[in-house]
Amino acid sequence: MEINASLSASRFGSLLPFKSKITLLAFAWLILFTIVTFAQNIYTARGYWQETTKQTYRDIQEKKEKGMALSAEEFAYEKDYEAFLQTYFNRLSEEEKIRYQQMKGEWDRAQTPAVTATPVVPEEFEFRNRDRGLNYFYGAYYGTSLVVLAEVDNAAAVGIPLITGGLWLLGPALNPKKYDGITQSTIRASNTGKILGLGYGASLGLALAANNDDSGKIIFLLSSVGSIGLGEAAFQIQKRKRTSDGQIEMMRHYGFLGPYVGVSIAAAAQADNANVVGLSLLAGGVSGLLIGNKVSKRYEYSRGDVDVVNSLALISTGIGFTIVAQALDNNSESSGLFLIPAATAVAGTLLAQRSVKNVHLTKKQGSAINLTATGAALIGFGVMAIAQADSPTAFVGVPSLLALIGHQAMFNKFKKENLVKNMQGETGRKKKYEFSMKLSPENYFVNKQMTGKENRNLAVANPMVRLSLRFR
Repeated sequence: MEINASLSASRFGSLLPFKSKITLLAFAWLILFTIVTFAQNIYTARGYWQETTKQTYRDIQEKKEKGMALSAEEFAYEKDYEAFLQTYFNRLSEEEKIRYQQMKGEWDRAQTPAVTATPVVPEEFEFRNRDRGLNYFYGAYYGTSLVVLAEVDNAAAVGIPLITGGLWLLGPALNPKKYDGITQSTIRASNTGKILGLGYGASLGLALAANNDDSGKIIFLLSSVGSIGLGEAAFQIQKRKRTSDGQIEMMRHYGFLGPYVGVSIAAAAQADNANVVGLSLLAGGVSGLLIGNKVSKRYEYSRGDVDVVNSLALISTGIGFTIVAQALDNNSESSGLFLIPAATAVAGTLLAQRSVKNVHLTKKQGSAINLTATGAALIGFGVMAIAQADSPTAFVGVPSLLALIGHQAMFNKFKKENLVKNMQGETGRKKKYEFSMKLSPENYFVNKQMTGKENRNLAVANPMVRLSLRFR
């Protein structure tokens, strides 16, 4: 953004007295400071996206993707422009950053290519095979609940789950309006709600009717009701608010972590009552969702960030079980051992949350880290199998240790790459604007000749003083 102010003696010098000149100058500076204040709100998600799609920058990126060498000028331009983009992004408010993540795909699809006048048709949502499989599974499960509740024991026991599974697959055909405008994130949120609701409903049934003769019926019924209710609630909330994938995944993580911590506490307290176990699972689940919702709003986690949180929490749980196995080898049978894996799972979660901040891992990076950790763990199991290890400590500890090493090696590699990229332009961040002034006194005579006696009101084309204020 550049603001130019021009002053010419031919127009103002002879018309204004000295006091008026001072007043005018003060007024001009007031305007400049007002503009500076308003300029703080010019950084928007849409504006940032437009800057990332400038043709010159896109041409350079296309050359790099094709493996073509960049000239020295192009390399310098790319470096300076990416520094500018990073500075622009850092000046976005948290709301605008979230909006950019949500709308980037839609803006990209809606952009018209420069080489053709044919508009880009936004890509339609498509149900993947996994989505269809999960839809059928949940529908069949709800049908099975009806079979158990009605005590059906003939051919209908097979037919009813097939029918309900088919009905759930027909959802988009039976109620197409419901599925208008959905994204993959909507389906992910819905599936998260379904699986968590199923577990929480079953826990409620266990807490209420563990010793009841009809406990199986009640558990099946409440698990289905919970799954349908929480799944539909998550679907509608995500469809309306469109929260980020990171927030969905963080709530999913805590939605599973909470019940595990809850049942571990019950086990450490030597609770042998099924009602108490069910209640601890339910309380842990509700607490986990509340905590997950709060944590996910404190920082804009990416999908890749939460993938790392999930995997490090799982590895930490394995380390906790290694400690438990070692304690059992030493003939320690304290009920408090149940708390160790739960504590390490929580510790791994908190450590991962702190580690991924400002890293902004992509889904590809997150999946690569998890793949590396899984591969390292399998290698560990293979080595223990070949060595015929009979110690539970070694059989659990070695895979966990190798998974941790592989996980951290890949994570630190991507972290270093991302942080270096995110720090570009840091040196110019302190200076928020550039001000310059250019004097051209010779223009006084040029303008006087151009204006003449008969054209005193002619606009001045050659200013004597040029003020330039550029916001960064």
